[in-house]
Amino acid sequence: MRFLSHSIIAGRNVKIVKPLFLNILYTIAGEPMLLDMTEFLHHAIMAFSGHNTQPWKFRVKENLILIYPDLSRRLPAVDPLDRKLYISLGCVLENLVIAAGHEGYRTLVGYSFQNGAISVNLEPADGKIDDDRLFNAIPIKQSTRRQYDGRSITEADVERLASLPLEQGVSALFVANPEKIERVIGLVKEGNNIQMNDRNFIQELVSLIRFNEAEANRYRDGLSSKAMGNPSLSRIIGKLFMKFFLDAKGQLKKDEKYIRSSSALMIVLPEKNDRDSWIKTGRSFERLALCATILGIKNAHTNQPCEVPELKKKLQKLLSAGNMHPQLLLRLGYAEPLSKSLRRSVSEVII
Repeated sequence: MRFLSHSIIAGRNVKIVKPLFLNILYTIAGEPMLLDMTEFLHHAIMAFSGHNTQPWKFRVKENLILIYPDLSRRLPAVDPLDRKLYISLGCVLENLVIAAGHEGYRTLVGYSFQNGAISVNLEPADGKIDDDRLFNAIPIKQSTRRQYDGRSITEADVERLASLPLEQGVSALFVANPEKIERVIGLVKEGNNIQMNDRNFIQELVSLIRFNEAEANRYRDGLSSKAMGNPSLSRIIGKLFMKFFLDAKGQLKKDEKYIRSSSALMIVLPEKNDRDSWIKTGRSFERLALCATILGIKNAHTNQPCEVPELKKKLQKLLSAGNMHPQLLLRLGYAEPLSKSLRRSVSEVII
């Protein structure tokens, strides 16, 4: 275990000093060593979350970490059932498990919805548990929201992603067939027509856009213009631009161009549609995204058909998915990275 280390979080060099003298005293006394979990949490909060809302809180008790949903960061317009919120908690959980394994700790994970928490117990193990490559991919991984270069993913790399062990009951499907992709684009079009004509959806989206660097640094959450490849604007001009130019037709044109530039689509589907399954979906997606990052493959969410209930059924039928539930729709491909989305500090999310 490192007692003095540095970690780069959201562009800042954060010095982490662990209580070495306390650990020495405990060792002399023959007591178990204290475990400072700060570094684990630094890596955990680099996880994906819907609209980068970071809807998580942590409580640390000796060798136990409790992860709670932060319901003040819900997205009621786009996510009324909190589906994406619990998927986001699954993502942060997966990063935490990987970070702990990298430092030589086994994790025992449990869900208790009586108190709303995900519990993670840590026990020392002999050596590292997880592949270094997954751990090293955590700070690099991002949702790259830009046009891709159209190169095809090799069959070997698709097979590596397809064969990756996921959480029980969760599968990933890959679509490269042009005809099916066209039909998915049709569902994205329907989704845009529904969402872009929903005033509550637009207001929620605009509230989470950080139009310039000053806003991004102030909030350290949400969708920053730089991370989406857009120019920096004042909030007044940005809101006016969105009011007059953000509509279903324009969004579809952009989405269609971006999907056509991608190598393939990936859909993450659990067998059930409940909180347990949403958390497992998040863990599985984070694992897939980290593996894709190792392979140099970018990803971005195109989730409209999963967010609108009637379109979700159409997507299910298109994929011949039976009773499985499409929860995430992503495009895969190759592109230069964009600026990283910022994260709040660990101190802001510990309760």
